Amino acid sequence: MVVDDDLPTLEVMELLLKKIDREPLLVHNGWDALRAIKKEKPALIILDVMMSPIDGWQFLEELKRNEEYRDIPVLLFTAKHVWPEEYSRYANDIVGVLEKPISLAELKTALERVLPRDASSHTGNGNTRITPQVRSG
Repeated sequence: MVVDDDLPTLEVMELLLKKIDREPLLVHNGWDALRAIKKEKPALIILDVMMSPIDGWQFLEELKRNEEYRDIPVLLFTAKHVWPEEYSRYANDIVGVLEKPISLAELKTALERVLPRDASSHTGNGNTRITPQVRSG
């Protein structure tokens, strides 16, 4: 699942994910994503941080409140740098940070580390982490 309120970004992500044989569910805002998860639990959520009506941090808090969904891995996907304070607050709730713009190779590497191709379903073991891109200062 890709959650982003920018339609051109969703379109690009759809193209990139299809090029690497992934079938994304594209969702235009956090509330719709929370509703969609109740219908079909995704193996991974690629989450924009700066969105409205709720931002990525609020979405993440809502998601993690629900025991049934808190094991879904979340990759932050943002043009905004994630500061150490932000990352440390949510480090246990995310598997990594991808900065926009992203290349096909970066996306493929990130997905292979979080969702190995041989995984027929999401295990939620939390053992795979992508090194976050965090800027100090």
